[in-house]
Amino acid sequence: MRRMSVLMLAIATLLSFVVLSPAYASKHVLSSAGTETGMATCYSRHLVGHRTASGKRYDPNKLTAAHSKIPIGSHVKVTNVKNGKSVVVVVNDHMSSHSRGIIVDVSRKACRELKFGKAGKAEVKLEVLHAKEASN
Repeated sequence: MRRMSVLMLAIATLLSFVVLSPAYASKHVLSSAGTETGMATCYSRHLVGHRTASGKRYDPNKLTAAHSKIPIGSHVKVTNVKNGKSVVVVVNDHMSSHSRGIIVDVSRKACRELKFGKAGKAEVKLEVLHAKEASN
């Protein structure tokens, strides 16, 4: 009986780690339409031509973004909270989970269209329009 209790506890503990792990959360938290508000920044100029998590090279003249939880290939509407300007971007890269309080990095073209200004950052609202299912 004691062995069974220990085994059940071990299985329950293992399952809790799997279900609550960051890898699981990053694939499933925003798999359906959702919204998020926070700070956005422009991709660094130094990343031009580097490969993104999607395998494609970063092109500052395309409407793309990096996010920590939204799956690659998803379409997201990004709205500048201050001026109401919006663009639809495709998530093509990952970023560390809300690093430096930033929720999304957007391409230079998106920054221009959203009118981020010289600071290169702004408060934005993200709306997932089409979430690509995360591949296992």
